[in-house]
Amino acid sequence: MSDLESRIADTMLAKLRERDSSLGPDDLTRPVADLDLDSLDLIELHQQLERELQLKGDLTLTAGFAYLDDFSTYFAKLASGE
Repeated sequence: MSDLESRIADTMLAKLRERDSSLGPDDLTRPVADLDLDSLDLIELHQQLERELQLKGDLTLTAGFAYLDDFSTYFAKLASGE
């Protein structure tokens, strides 16, 4: 796992563990609906990733992500300039 991927995963795990401290790395690929995340949680996750990576993402795009790993893929691409 690259440094960038680790930073994204750590940021996402920190947000997930605010809701449920038992969640771990395996939960980062689960559907958002399975984790009972609401729209505010998803906005906060988006904002935390923006702060961590010091970039600006498209909130209207990430709001429609069905899986947590969609966030990882999206922010990794943004950070790498793809």
